[in-house]
Amino acid sequence: MRPREGRRLISYSNRHGASWACSVLFFCALFSGAAQAVSADPEKILAESDLSRGGGYAGLAWDVNVNSIGAKDVEDEQTLLHVMVADQSSLAEISEPLRNKGFRILQVGRNMWIGKPGMRKPVAISPRQRLSGQAALGDIAATAYARDYAATALREESVAGEPCFVLDLSASRPNTTYDRITYWVSERSGLAVKAQFLSVSGKPLKNAEFTYENRVTVNGRSIPFISKMTIRDALTADSTTLTFSGIRIKDIPVSVFQINNLQ
Repeated sequence: MRPREGRRLISYSNRHGASWACSVLFFCALFSGAAQAVSADPEKILAESDLSRGGGYAGLAWDVNVNSIGAKDVEDEQTLLHVMVADQSSLAEISEPLRNKGFRILQVGRNMWIGKPGMRKPVAISPRQRLSGQAALGDIAATAYARDYAATALREESVAGEPCFVLDLSASRPNTTYDRITYWVSERSGLAVKAQFLSVSGKPLKNAEFTYENRVTVNGRSIPFISKMTIRDALTADSTTLTFSGIRIKDIPVSVFQINNLQ
């Protein structure tokens, strides 16, 4: 009887030892995951997500078609713009609709002007000024959120089954397009999945979703690039879709971004 009891004791001890070891491994893994989530650098996450939305390039160009639906004063209007971006500057020229053809929107830093050949002088405008429907003028330029906003990690949350870092972005300089943004960035791809644009008091103004079916090659590396941004009013069914195409790396002369050239 004693040998069998001894074997039972050893077996019992092994089972509980294995169970204890598994528990230790589980809690270590849990702690490691929590530590990784806490230590994730929101500023770095934000800067990397900017690359797929036009921020951080020495020279880049694309076309954007802006289609607004449901706005009371806009009847399914489409606007086509050609955009050039370099560092902290951008220039967008409207080719459609015909009544606005030739208008140019220049952004240098966070200062913005609109002009047209034949105008006496460019007019200073705000990035928050509406372009069409729910799209502001600042939405068509390169996204440099890492430059314009201070990022704080809020939580982790899944969007359509995709685990995301949720960041709170607070404007760190004047003349930003929005005061605050809640920003969902995929943990797997590093791409921004959606955004909620807020007033300075935290009131939701608009919601946006992003898709990335374009690609751009930088230093031999092909990376996803935004193909569509859909902006919806927080209170109504009004929506505006920005469709991006023709993305290309381009050498752009500094003179392109001089205010005198708007005339």
